[in-house]
Amino acid sequence: MFEYRICFVKQNLLKYLSHLDLMKAIERGIRRANLPLAFSGGFHPHPKISYGPALAVGINSTDEYLDLELSRELNPEQILELLNTVLPDGLKILAVKRILQHGKPLSALINRASYLVIIAAPAHIKHEVIHQAGQLLTAPELNVLRVNKDGQKIVNIRPWLHNLTIKENSGDVLEIHLTGEIGGNGNLRPDDIINYINLPVRIVSITRTGLWHETKGMVIKPLDICEKPETGNHD
Repeated sequence: MFEYRICFVKQNLLKYLSHLDLMKAIERGIRRANLPLAFSGGFHPHPKISYGPALAVGINSTDEYLDLELSRELNPEQILELLNTVLPDGLKILAVKRILQHGKPLSALINRASYLVIIAAPAHIKHEVIHQAGQLLTAPELNVLRVNKDGQKIVNIRPWLHNLTIKENSGDVLEIHLTGEIGGNGNLRPDDIINYINLPVRIVSITRTGLWHETKGMVIKPLDICEKPETGNHD
């Protein structure tokens, strides 16, 4: 079998797709492109496709990932071209790489995410919004209410917020750039951060701009993990 890692974007009206609907749209695209998709065994075979962290409904992304397995080898550029001819507007393949080095699945590998949040704030409070947003990085705690299948609980999301910068644009527009935790150790949600601004601001759009693995100060993009490490002669 032959494994590939794909980087793609999800934007425009397709930002309103749920993660399940996204999976269905991509699988339909793979079938329409006549890619030789590999399937699991057993009584209920399923396509061998795995995805990175799910994207919340309503959020654009310029840096999403999936892994898929094919039953025969194809050139990565061929896969890219075939998929981009059949995927709906709003889904676009940016890069394809053959996976030569087996490692963790995307869901376990990716632990950092970056976001661009565009907000609108009346001109007379823009500087106060900038001040409040800047103070979030120095706050000892940022407690939010999280609801899951086990009920409700208060969670301190401050350890998950790694960086925040804010840029003032013309008119009533502000850009907030966030970097934080994603995955098993925590999940930073951009709207939780914006809700901590105690002023009448409005979220215009949210875009996930990056996903990667970070450890001990090293940043590794998912596509850079596909290839086998170089080997050489050692005396």
